Amino acid sequence: MELATRRFPTRTTAQIEAFLRCMDVALLRDRLAKRGMGDALVSDDDVLCAYLTRDECSDISPSPFFDERFYRAMYPDMAAFDGRRAGSAFAHFVFYGLEEGRWPCETLFFVARSFAEPLAPIETLDAAKYLELNLSARDFVAAFPVLGAKEHFNRYGRFLHLIVDEPVPVPESDPYAFLTEMEHQFDPIWYADRYLDGDSSPAHHRDPFGHYLSIGVARSYSPNDWFEEEWYRAFYPDVLEALPGDFLCGFHHYLATGRAERRIPKFDLETALENQLPGVTKPELITRATGLRRRFYKDGLRASRRPDLGGPGTVWFLLPHLNPDIAFGGYRACFELMRALRAAGIDVAIYCTQAVNANKTYFLWRQRSESLREAFEDIIVLSRDEDHRIGIGPRDRIVAYTVMDLPMARDLSAWTQFDRPYLLAQEYEPIFFEHSSTRALTDESYDVPHYPIINSAYLHEYFRTHGVGIFGNAQEPIEGRDFAVFEHRINRLPSQTVASMASRNRRVLALYARPEKHAARNLFEMALIALQNLCRAGVFGTEWSFVGLGALSDLDPIELGRGHRLVVYKRTSEEEYIDLVGSLDIGLSLMYAPHPGVVAFEFATTGALVVTNTYENRTAEELRVLCENIVPCEPTLGDLERAILEAVDRVHDYESRVRHTLAPERNEWNEIFSSEFVERVFGADVQAP
Repeated sequence: MELATRRFPTRTTAQIEAFLRCMDVALLRDRLAKRGMGDALVSDDDVLCAYLTRDECSDISPSPFFDERFYRAMYPDMAAFDGRRAGSAFAHFVFYGLEEGRWPCETLFFVARSFAEPLAPIETLDAAKYLELNLSARDFVAAFPVLGAKEHFNRYGRFLHLIVDEPVPVPESDPYAFLTEMEHQFDPIWYADRYLDGDSSPAHHRDPFGHYLSIGVARSYSPNDWFEEEWYRAFYPDVLEALPGDFLCGFHHYLATGRAERRIPKFDLETALENQLPGVTKPELITRATGLRRRFYKDGLRASRRPDLGGPGTVWFLLPHLNPDIAFGGYRACFELMRALRAAGIDVAIYCTQAVNANKTYFLWRQRSESLREAFEDIIVLSRDEDHRIGIGPRDRIVAYTVMDLPMARDLSAWTQFDRPYLLAQEYEPIFFEHSSTRALTDESYDVPHYPIINSAYLHEYFRTHGVGIFGNAQEPIEGRDFAVFEHRINRLPSQTVASMASRNRRVLALYARPEKHAARNLFEMALIALQNLCRAGVFGTEWSFVGLGALSDLDPIELGRGHRLVVYKRTSEEEYIDLVGSLDIGLSLMYAPHPGVVAFEFATTGALVVTNTYENRTAEELRVLCENIVPCEPTLGDLERAILEAVDRVHDYESRVRHTLAPERNEWNEIFSSEFVERVFGADVQAP
């Protein structure tokens, strides 16, 4: 009493006593304990002291009928009340709110506002009968003993259409209609076991639903075992925002709209995760394990041996697919190697390790190269399920297109006079995968003894410095005997002249645009963000246009800012590609991988300034020495933007651009895979790999 008097010095003794009688100390102790303050609160005085003096208790209510958050939001004028620290809202309600008929919680307010008109106030009332007929009124008066039954009816009950002595006729438009559904879904036995165990009030046990409405809703109690009120409010912020408002509680919201919206009524880890992150709980790795076993180990391979037929034997290529629509640079190099072998009189056969239906007819129809079509006419192509048709002779050689098929290539090579298969190594393949079993197994496959045919000196340097495959052996490998290196064909595009560059009013920036997931190493997102940042900063004038090349599907133009758009072209024919880059000023081609790709160098053959990124095996200095029109950058957003700005500044130096146009020394496949190359790698006079 003394502490409360000091806390509210302007209140009378009677008011202080009334305030203390309205406090449920047991409830307050429980709520303080949940804040970690329960161990020190031994006596009731300790509980009251903590509540009245600690600022961190200001949002805790000492009554089941009072909601601090609701009251503060509903009546902002109470902020001027003289009790501004802990308990001020509750104290304001007891000292003023009860007298003024202010609503202490959202449940009562929600039901009251459902009625269009309140009942008339009364002068006399049978208090005992009123409280017997209306359990919610009885509990409220018990919680706030300073309020009589008649005062409760006049200040609250008449707005709630409570019964005085006889049932009140329900209007045709029943504002309580939603309660019928709530009561239908309410489980009184479950509710009583969960919340009323130990409650000595017979009335509560007789009417659990009444307890739910009068007390349970304010305490965020759940109505049954399949709906969790607190979880529903927490998981759906829009529901919490709507309370108080259009809905009495989360359960009311669920029955009214949430159920139709397929919202989740109760916490379940899988369901909750899938609601926020679709697909995150799918156990994909179980299925992947089967696929990895088949891919890396080819259980039950049905190939057979065949007798020595003489001659150089057949070179078997293990390809994942024979699909001309995904035959990018690496596949093209493989096909050209096959053509060179056929030109040397060596038979070639293809086994597709992944394709169920390897369609050679469609492959030939899509080919524009007459020499490739001729070379493939008599090549045997087997699909994944036709491994029983594989016949391996002692002079045959096995070439794996991907390191993932090296284990299978090793098993087939064991039937030949060559103790190691070949690998057409055109990338450090683990970079294609996240850190997973697939990546680990792919990395491990390099340990299979093999003869790598390496695409580019850049990749060779990466393999050497990282000890990949044979480069991890104690003995230094010797080129020719242990491995071979070739440089991918750079398509020499029509080069521009000073006059053609100067005569154009339009400036073109072309991005090698690969927005597909499997092409993530081309850093499409980073390039797009950089262009958007620079366009929005006003770097590019109205004379600039932006094109994206290389996508696999039709895409809508992508907004870059200030009226600029990136128009993305689906993968085109070589003729269309040459036409699109015929007046190129800036090329942007990124490759976050050991192999640098070929597009950046193709762009450089036009006289364009080309922005491309460095990697640990290719430095900025090396790229500039190769071609001064190349503007190298680190694979960071900031340095990429810097490099693009540098290219923009150099665009009008036409003479320098023409002078430094890239002119590759060798640019035809028959020069790259020459007869000498074939003889050196596959010839009979070369030491068996």
